[in-house]
Amino acid sequence: MRTHQQEFIRTVQAALGKRSSLPPDFFDVSPSNGMESDSHGRTIQEKTVLLERFVQQASAVNMGVTQVTDPAGAALAIRELVDTTQPEWGTEKSVAIWDHLLLNQLELEQVLGDSVADLFITRGPETPDVKTRQAVRQGIIDAYIGITSADFFVAQTATLVLRDRPGQPRAVSLVPSIHVAVVELDQILENLTELYARLKTDPLTNCMSLISGPSKTADIELVMVHGAHGPRQVHVIVVTG
Repeated sequence: MRTHQQEFIRTVQAALGKRSSLPPDFFDVSPSNGMESDSHGRTIQEKTVLLERFVQQASAVNMGVTQVTDPAGAALAIRELVDTTQPEWGTEKSVAIWDHLLLNQLELEQVLGDSVADLFITRGPETPDVKTRQAVRQGIIDAYIGITSADFFVAQTATLVLRDRPGQPRAVSLVPSIHVAVVELDQILENLTELYARLKTDPLTNCMSLISGPSKTADIELVMVHGAHGPRQVHVIVVTG
């Protein structure tokens, strides 16, 4: 399989007149780095090395990374972001956040206090009615910061992997102008090959998003613009404890 992957990618690169830029370990997924054992099978040192690589790659795609030791630290990091940023439109600060086990531990309602006009939690029944869907949609539209977690985050490409579920709509990562993802170190993967291996036994939901940095385009005169089709800022908070 690896040989076929290498041949395919090198054929494409040759057709484009480009030299291969793949690192030597691009196709390697061994028991020590994830295919036969998940992230919990790695030592803390191995996870830390992967996190360092993620931070390096995130910098290249204009994605901020903050490391904290516990959920309380993540909540304080979000409070600092709220205090130091302003909505792109209007003056009221509204925040939308997934109904998620890790995010519920942040206790943002207490931490943010009156620093936001509204903290909208995307709770709702598994099969919401029209009125509930409209309320969720409006809460996300009103928010200038959207807070999600992620299923995985990938070191080699600085990629967040998000699957939508009831109470965890994709729009929270797309509509607000600032996207914050709170993840735990155990969720880190080496590369996309490992991700695809995991997905063989980890079922997909209706949608899976791969996010590497904020929305960007250079369509007009090759000038890079952030926030054209989605968030203009993406911040990842990694709970390492």
